[in-house]
Amino acid sequence: MGKINPPPSFRRQFIRLALSVILWSAVVSALIWLLLGLTLLLFFRPANYYEKQVPAILRFAEESGEKLLDPETRPLLEEKIPTEGIAYRVLPLEGGKGYGTLPPPEKTDPKQWIRKLNTTETREGLVYRYIPLSDGRGRLAGVLVLGYEISFLKANDSPLAAVVLILAMATPFVAIAFFAYWFGRRLERRISPAIDALMEGAARVERRDLDFTLGAVGGTRELYALGEAFEKMRHSLRTSLETQWRAEQGRREMLAALAHDLFTPLTIIRGHAENLLNRVPQEEGRLHRPLRAIFANSERAIRMLEEMQEANRLERADFSLSPSPLDLGAYLEEKKEEYLSLCNRKKIRLHFSLEDSRRRPRPMRLDGHRLSQILDNVITNALRYTPARGEIRWRVLLDEEGVEMEITDTGPGLSEEDLRRLFQPFYRGDPARKSGHAGLGMYIAKTLAEKHGGWITAGNAPGGGAKIRFRIAEL
Repeated sequence: MGKINPPPSFRRQFIRLALSVILWSAVVSALIWLLLGLTLLLFFRPANYYEKQVPAILRFAEESGEKLLDPETRPLLEEKIPTEGIAYRVLPLEGGKGYGTLPPPEKTDPKQWIRKLNTTETREGLVYRYIPLSDGRGRLAGVLVLGYEISFLKANDSPLAAVVLILAMATPFVAIAFFAYWFGRRLERRISPAIDALMEGAARVERRDLDFTLGAVGGTRELYALGEAFEKMRHSLRTSLETQWRAEQGRREMLAALAHDLFTPLTIIRGHAENLLNRVPQEEGRLHRPLRAIFANSERAIRMLEEMQEANRLERADFSLSPSPLDLGAYLEEKKEEYLSLCNRKKIRLHFSLEDSRRRPRPMRLDGHRLSQILDNVITNALRYTPARGEIRWRVLLDEEGVEMEITDTGPGLSEEDLRRLFQPFYRGDPARKSGHAGLGMYIAKTLAEKHGGWITAGNAPGGGAKIRFRIAEL
C-alpha cells in the first residue's frame, strides 16, 4: 500500500470554513433580501411614501392660495394632507398662530419664513417643507409648513412591517450563525474521531496496554503528524518495555535458580552444624564458637533466600490472593499476643488500639496469611530499630470497605534516603546491614498491600521515630 496522504492543515481548513460561512451567508442573505424586497414592493409602502405626497399638496396649495389661511378650509386641506403621516401648520404672514397639527412657532418672524420658502430642512428627525400661500395678485399671504418623517415604519403603521424590518436586519447575523454552526459541526466530525483515537491511545498507554496500533489519524495535518509521533512513541515504549521485561524476567529466573541452588547446600550445612553443636560440649569453646557461627550464618543466609523466593513469587503473573472470611477481632488478638512476646524480649512496650466504625462486627473477606506477612514485616522492622525500653504503637481502624493500620516506633526515624527508597527491592539502610535480611521485607509488604487493593506509606512521627501506614481493601 502506498503512503496515505495527510489531510489539509487546521489553518487551511479553518480559512476554508470561514470563507464558506461568509460566502453562503452572503448568498442566502441576498436571496432573502430579494424576497423581502419583492414583498415590500408588492405589499408595503416605501419609506418615502409621505414625501411622494408633497407634490400633490404643493399643487393644491398653489391653486388654493390665501384661501387656506381661513380655518374653515381646514377640512378641505386635511382631505389632501394624509395627517397620519404628515403634520402641517398654516401661518398667516401678518402674524398669529394659524392652525394645524404642528405645534405653533415660539416666534413669528415673517422674514425667516420668507427665507425658507420652497426649501426643505431636517430637524429632530422630521423633514420640514415650507410652501408659500399667495393672494389673488401673487403676493405672499402666508406659509404652509409640512413636517413628515422618511421612515419605513412610519409609512407602514402595521406590526407586520416591524417584523419584516427586523427580519431584514437579522438575516445576515442569523445566516452567519447558522452556517458557522453547520460548517463547524462538519469540521468537528472530521476532527473528533482523531482526537478520540488519541485520547483512547493515551488511556491505554496509561494502563500500560501497548498491544495496539493507533493507525492513521485524520482530521487535520497537525493531528495526522501527532498520530504518527504517538505511534512511534508507542512502538518505542513497547520495544523498551519488552526489553526491560525480558531483562527482568531473566533476573527473576536467575535469582530463583540461584536461590534454589543455594538453598539445598545451605540447609545441609545448617543441619550438620546443628548436629555438631548438639554433640560438642559447650566447654570445648574452641570448637563450639566456630560451629555456632556457622549455624547462625547459614540460618541467616537461608532466611535471605526465603525472602528472595517470596519476592519472586509475588512478582509472577499467576500470583493470586486467597481471600476467606476472617474474624478480625480474634485475628488481631492473636497477633497482638505474638508481638507482645517479641516486644517483651527486647523490653519494648507495645500499645495496641482498635477503632471499629462498622455498623456491626462481621468477618471480612481478606487473605489472612498475606495480611500477616505485611504486619510481620512492618512490626519486625519497627522492632529492629526501636531501642530497649522504647515503645511501638499499633493502631487499627476498621470500616465497611477494609482495614487501615498505623505503626509508629521510638527509633531513630527514617532519613530522606530511607523515605525515597524504603519500598524498593534490596534496599537496606546502613544500620540494617548487620541484621541479616535481604532488604525485601518492606518491598514485599508494599507489593502485598497493592495486590490487596490498598497502599502503604512511610514517614516520621511528630515526636520522632518511623511511622508506617497501610490499608487493604476487602476482597
